[in-house]
Amino acid sequence: MSENKTGKYLKYAIGEIVLVVIGILIALQINNWKEQRKENSDEQAILKRLENEFVSNRKQLLDKIEFRDNLIGSCKRLLEYYDSPDRAVRDSIFVYLTSIQPPTFDPIQNDLVSSGNIEILKDEDLKEMLINWSTDVVQLREVERIFLRFCEQDFYPYANEIDIQRELAYYYYKEIPKNLLDPRQVKNLIPGKSKLITRTTNELLTDTKLEGMIAWSLTLNMFNNQESQTLLIRIDSILEGIRGQIKED
Repeated sequence: MSENKTGKYLKYAIGEIVLVVIGILIALQINNWKEQRKENSDEQAILKRLENEFVSNRKQLLDKIEFRDNLIGSCKRLLEYYDSPDRAVRDSIFVYLTSIQPPTFDPIQNDLVSSGNIEILKDEDLKEMLINWSTDVVQLREVERIFLRFCEQDFYPYANEIDIQRELAYYYYKEIPKNLLDPRQVKNLIPGKSKLITRTTNELLTDTKLEGMIAWSLTLNMFNNQESQTLLIRIDSILEGIRGQIKED
């Protein structure tokens, strides 16, 4: 009789233990499910934020590429004037010279990598591209700074040296849409209102130093746009990776 009671108690105890273990496993499973759901939700939020950021970065980069394309076109036309001065128009020379401005790419930089939140992303290829993104941007900005320094240290000072800075300013502001600038401000820049000595068409087109600066501006910006196109391909790859992980609501 005693053995039967002991056996029943043992079975009861084992049953209780099994129920407790099952309960713990179910609780753990529910907790894991909740954590996974939260991680998935956080991942989707990060992916959507990244998509918006890289769409904006892509648009800005395309704007810079377009700006440089116009700059490159202006430099080519100026060099054609040097080759065929009889076809040159003085006003056009200054309009083209005003395009020699240094555009710089300033993308949205998130703190995903530095904060460690990148680990929440499941796609390893996407994580690697995001980790390398900052390096890709630094590379482009380095070559952009070469042209920026050239403009600041060489081109702009030389424009002052040969007394064409006021005309450059006039033609630059003349191209700005009328609703963004008071016409009277442009009028005050018109050459002839001061004692500045301006250059004739012939003087401009026989200035070999100016010609060299135009050629260097052309070369640097062609190289910068090659780097920009490479970065554009990276952005497209990143966006493709991001969109491949975003789940439809």
